[in-house]
Amino acid sequence: MITTLTTRPTTVTTGIREVLEADFAAACSEWARARSLQAGKDTSAHRAAVAEWGARVDAVLDMYLDAGPTR
Repeated sequence: MITTLTTRPTTVTTGIREVLEADFAAACSEWARARSLQAGKDTSAHRAAVAEWGARVDAVLDMYLDAGPTR
């Protein structure tokens, strides 16, 4: 079972780094949930969910690094 991330509206004062930090926390939470489900029962769906959420965590980290240093 793969859960999709929901997006929330952001205000102009919210910086990209803050949005990415929130997205990272959500992706990590879903990745942990997927890993827990896989630990309970190792199925192809659970393995796929772990891989998907792991890839999302990596993608958010890449975007965070690309955003550059904080000032």
